[in-house]
Amino acid sequence: MTTLGNGAGEGVVGVFARERLSDGLVATHRGGFGAHVRVLDPARGELAGQLRRAGFPNPISPDDLGTTAALILVTAPGRAAVVGRLLTEAGARAVHVVNRAPPPLEDTTRPGTLELPPLDLAVGAGDELGA
Repeated sequence: MTTLGNGAGEGVVGVFARERLSDGLVATHRGGFGAHVRVLDPARGELAGQLRRAGFPNPISPDDLGTTAALILVTAPGRAAVVGRLLTEAGARAVHVVNRAPPPLEDTTRPGTLELPPLDLAVGAGDELGA
C-alpha cells in the first residue's frame, strides 16, 4: 500500500519486513537522505508511540504497523515523492507520506500580565530629545 498523494508531506514512513530493512537504508543513503533517516523498531517500544515522539501523529493503520515490521522514517519536506519512490523500489511493503503534529495551542483562557516600568514622557524646556 502506497499513499503518496501529491507528495507534499513533511516526512515519509516506509514499512519494511526486517529482512528488507537494510535495502531501504541503503536506498535512502544512496539517494542523499541518510542524515534524515530514523529507524523505528518494535523491539524498542510501540511503533505508534515512537512516531508520536518523533513529532508525527500516528497516520498509519495498526494493520500496517504489525508487531514485526520495522519503519524507516525520513524527514524530507518537499521531497516526499522522491523518498517514497526510493522506499517503494527498495521493497517497502507500504509507504506513507506524513505530516508533523501541529503545535499545541496556547492557553488563552488565562491572560498573562506583563509588568512594564513607568514611562516618563515629561520633556522639560532645554532638554534634547534622544540625549
